[in-house]
Amino acid sequence: MQRCDSRQASTPYYDSMFSRGLRLQLKLELRCRTMFSFLAFLSILKIAQAVEGVIWSKSARNFVPLFSISRFAVLNDERIQRSKDLEWHDFQHEVLKVAYYQEKNLVSFIENDTRISGVVGEVWEILANYLNFTLVPVRLQERNFGNELENGSYDGILGLIQSNQSQIIPRSGIFRNRLSLVDYTVPLWNIRYHLYIKPEWSHDDAWMFHLFSLKVWYTFILFLVVLSIAGYICEKNSFMKTNEKIVYNLQDHIFYTAAIACNQGCVPAELHNRSRLIYICTSMFSWVILIAFSSNAIFLMMNKKFILPFTGLRSLIQDSKYEVVAFSGSMVHKDFKETVSKYYKYSRDIKRVSYAPAAGEIFRKVCFTEDKKLAAFEAEDRHKAIGKNICRLIPTKASYFETWIASAIKRGFRYKRSFDIGILKLSEFGIIDGLRDRWLDWKFDDHEEIPFQSIDMSQVHLIFSILVLGLIMSLLILLLEYLTYFRGRLFVKKKSKPNIPKVTVKPKLPEIDRNRVFHVYR
Repeated sequence: MQRCDSRQASTPYYDSMFSRGLRLQLKLELRCRTMFSFLAFLSILKIAQAVEGVIWSKSARNFVPLFSISRFAVLNDERIQRSKDLEWHDFQHEVLKVAYYQEKNLVSFIENDTRISGVVGEVWEILANYLNFTLVPVRLQERNFGNELENGSYDGILGLIQSNQSQIIPRSGIFRNRLSLVDYTVPLWNIRYHLYIKPEWSHDDAWMFHLFSLKVWYTFILFLVVLSIAGYICEKNSFMKTNEKIVYNLQDHIFYTAAIACNQGCVPAELHNRSRLIYICTSMFSWVILIAFSSNAIFLMMNKKFILPFTGLRSLIQDSKYEVVAFSGSMVHKDFKETVSKYYKYSRDIKRVSYAPAAGEIFRKVCFTEDKKLAAFEAEDRHKAIGKNICRLIPTKASYFETWIASAIKRGFRYKRSFDIGILKLSEFGIIDGLRDRWLDWKFDDHEEIPFQSIDMSQVHLIFSILVLGLIMSLLILLLEYLTYFRGRLFVKKKSKPNIPKVTVKPKLPEIDRNRVFHVYR
């Protein structure tokens, strides 16, 4: 027993010794891991400095960077110099041809077609001065970006690139199927294609109901019901104390509470005196609602809204009477034809899609055609560049063919990286953003002066409709009250009339003397 007790007494000492040894072992292991990580980091730095690898040095008895050796360093310097020459090449007034067609504010030809302006045109004019080359514009009269023909060749601008008549396309979307013919520079901006329509603004006929949201209306009705129940409970408690009979039920309380909230009618004195506090709260609440309603009534009455008749190509073809106008020379012309053909339901739907030879003509058709409704299928930047001077058009929700806008260079051009570096520099200094703000970004003045317009029946016909409906309901209620009154009156008359039993009265004949009759007869 003593040994057992002594062993139990010494257990905490052995536990403390074991915990100290475990701590020392963990610290030693942690230090070893830290040292190993540090050595591995140093070795990674040495390998990273080597760039192309390491080589064994007999003199140093260790691996050394490959380019620390003189002959390899010379080769590396030559390679870096060649790369710099490609990136910072001096063209020495070399002639480079840029081919495109006239597009206002994007690529515009000026000074007898010897220079180009617009957001993309000025980018290339700046690059020509920066990289010291001569930019020669080639203007195409036919607005055709280019499509692949049956023999494998291209027409339009891509045809000029294929035949070496031009080296640069200033504006192009980045598409994978054209990489065999052109290379793309650093992207300038991102675009999507939308359907643009001329908005038709109209007054909101149900503006009285749209003044408050559904949650506000539900809260308003719930609050009136709660006040009605509270008034009914107060009246019930008051009558229970005086042992009187309850005159008004819950339905009457709801009716009079709604009348107070609508500022219509009056509450009977008996009902008002027994729950004054509740009806004062109802009156204050109704005045707050009335002030909120009247403060926005004129604004909503005069306000106009626009509802999209469709959201995309599918709903346009299948659920609307609109027609589509697209640019025949667009870079997505072929893809657009394949996409819209999927939504045809009838053969006549093919006639609802037409094409125009210029983007400006598309916007003019949509803006000024009165006999039918049209929608323009165009890119965002072209709409901002051309459509802003024609009329106001609004895009629909759906977007198509999202891509980056860049410049296309003939594939195999040696100094394309010089253009990339130049465009990056222009972007870093904010020059491209400034050009976009100048040529593309525009806003409509929503605060333009609008001539005074009288309020017509289309804006207030709902008010008169509610008044007429209320008048009809009042007449019906009045008619029902009259019918109920006369029916009750007849019932009261019948009930008050005494119920006298009918008695049949027989006439009393005079008595006849039989002896006399017998004597006469005899």
